Amino acid sequence: MTQVAGDVPHDLIDLYGKDQYPEISEIPVEHGYIWTSCASVENGNPIFWDEAAAQSITGGPIAPPSMVSVWFRPHHWAPGRSQQLLPLQVHFDLKERLGLPEAVMTDDTIEFHTPVRVGDVLRTHQVLRSVSAAKTTKLGAGRFWVIDVVYRNQRDELVAVETYTGFGYQRAPGAPVPVGAPSAGVTTAGGRATGAGGVASPAVPTPGSSDTSREIEKGYAPRLVGGDVKAGIRLPELRYPVTATTVVLGALATRDWRPMHHDKDFAVDRNGTRDIFLNTPNQAAWFERFITDWTGPHGRLARIGFKMKGSVFPGDTMVLRGEVVGVTEAVGDRIVWVDLALELAVGTQVATSASARVALPMSPDDNPWLLRQEHWNP
Repeated sequence: MTQVAGDVPHDLIDLYGKDQYPEISEIPVEHGYIWTSCASVENGNPIFWDEAAAQSITGGPIAPPSMVSVWFRPHHWAPGRSQQLLPLQVHFDLKERLGLPEAVMTDDTIEFHTPVRVGDVLRTHQVLRSVSAAKTTKLGAGRFWVIDVVYRNQRDELVAVETYTGFGYQRAPGAPVPVGAPSAGVTTAGGRATGAGGVASPAVPTPGSSDTSREIEKGYAPRLVGGDVKAGIRLPELRYPVTATTVVLGALATRDWRPMHHDKDFAVDRNGTRDIFLNTPNQAAWFERFITDWTGPHGRLARIGFKMKGSVFPGDTMVLRGEVVGVTEAVGDRIVWVDLALELAVGTQVATSASARVALPMSPDDNPWLLRQEHWNP
């Protein structure tokens, strides 16, 4: 049931639950951008790189689930366009309507449904769910709002639902610089985290584990099945030294042209941060890589949600950690739901806390990617 704050303008209340800004993606889903996204986080999952692996496991090439919003970030420029288009227009409408010049995204949750396939042309709409009463926080006086973004493919199949929580505000004199992402965004093969810039962490032996090449040799056998996992198991840490290139590649890969992710002068002088910083959707891609490094390509991401508490800057070493907090068998669907508690830390500080749900095959003969929409309940 929708909770309506007493001082919310009636014209905004009238918009609650209504579809706004229907849009068809101006770019079809294609391999090039998939590879760019995977390269930005060094995600070696073979279902995104190897045609035979994709055919065997997912029934053909697909995009990483965490990329779903990427296909709706407009080009920085296009012929005949007089001004740059903005993603998540409802967010910017609320800032203008309520006279709140500053805004941060505090939470982002994405629920994944039908896989996004190469050649798909996606469509979307936005739904305003709520606007809070006026509140005062350490950042200033403002309001929280919740917006859903619903994604479907050209066959009208539900692809994903993304839910943003934003806070728009008037900055209080002397208020601290916000640590969340100010823009509307939008989250290594085998048991060791490696890569061109990565630092290997000690692998935690996992029953049934094997590296990607061995999976290919064995006909793409699952790395993990449900019986391998129980509550309390910790995922292998992923440590990665962040550079300016890391940040800029992440922004490019997610089509996020906001200057605080590539222009140090803007980030320092306009946003008051010490440098450019990782954007929200690129963090989602890092979390996805972290999860599927552990599960192997048969692990199917169902849901991820995260809360941004601090920024990640060049010079930081980010550390991704995770623990299994729940395991539930879906016997009829031949999968096991695994719930994870995750964090991205810099030093002793947690920059982002997250949770995720991933489906594993119940046995080596099962495959979560083969479940049809009516049997997929993330």
